Amino acid sequence: MMADRMDRISAYLDGAMSAAEAAAFEAEAAEDPSLAAEIEAAGALDAEVGVAFDSLLDAPLPPELLATISATTTPGTRLEEARPTVAAATPAGEGAAPAPDVAEAEPGVPGQAALGGGAPSVGGIPAGGNAPREEMPPPAYAAANENRQPFFSSSIAAALALLLVGAGAGALMTRALVPGTELADGHATRGWMDEIADYHRVYARQVAHLVEVPASDKDHIETWLGKETGVPFSVPDLAASGFTFQGARLLVAGGKPVAQLLYTDAEGQVMALCVLGREGPGSEEFTPRSFDGVEMVRWLAPGAAWVAVGEPGMDLEAVAREAAQEV
Repeated sequence: MMADRMDRISAYLDGAMSAAEAAAFEAEAAEDPSLAAEIEAAGALDAEVGVAFDSLLDAPLPPELLATISATTTPGTRLEEARPTVAAATPAGEGAAPAPDVAEAEPGVPGQAALGGGAPSVGGIPAGGNAPREEMPPPAYAAANENRQPFFSSSIAAALALLLVGAGAGALMTRALVPGTELADGHATRGWMDEIADYHRVYARQVAHLVEVPASDKDHIETWLGKETGVPFSVPDLAASGFTFQGARLLVAGGKPVAQLLYTDAEGQVMALCVLGREGPGSEEFTPRSFDGVEMVRWLAPGAAWVAVGEPGMDLEAVAREAAQEV
């Protein structure tokens, strides 16, 4: 369902909808603030990508790259001024170039001049056996590569520009994954959530060093991490869901400080609640995600993004809903 929603947004922004479909979609967005916010965010991202692509396409290739290409291409494809090399027929509509200088052959058989003297002509055939030929006008010549652009000036340069654009777009998309620019439905949040999944894989294996500040300093944790993240919160009591609060850590994900509240169940399995600051309103959606064996359920609060992180088999959605009522 969520993929269909994003497909419709993409089709709307790309102009792939009919006029009737676009009008209906706009009416739906007018009734759904979250959809309107998603469309606006996606449109802004499209515009930013377009600006980045334009600037990269206009940028000159680095001199070092041009030198490397010139040194590794075959003759005739270097980035240099073209010089006439091969004679060919004159292109239609252009003046004829002068014929190349070609030394005329001496009459007679090879070596005749060296032997001193030449044989007389016989029957009108000159010495050396060359029969008379009808006089033909000399052919017109033009340089085959005169005024011709280097072979790769457009094709290879365009390909290289696309490679550079790809690199620039990758950096741009990485910035788009920062939570401050995430879409309302969380489609752009994989960057920081994937980092949190990496943290969980490491800390969930710890026993003696599971937390940085123990649960006994709960008040300090709330003050400290609330200030660091810019998100005031209360540590949820999740005993009803079978989890005991053990303490907390300060992480960094998506370039922002993240509070990680760590819990364990009766079997010693670790579950964490993580929060970081963001701009925008809250949402009633609880969205599940899976990152290579680490399960998550994400929800948005006003000015904050929360995620419950745990192991396969945990009822993380129930935990997330309970925590959302207490934080």
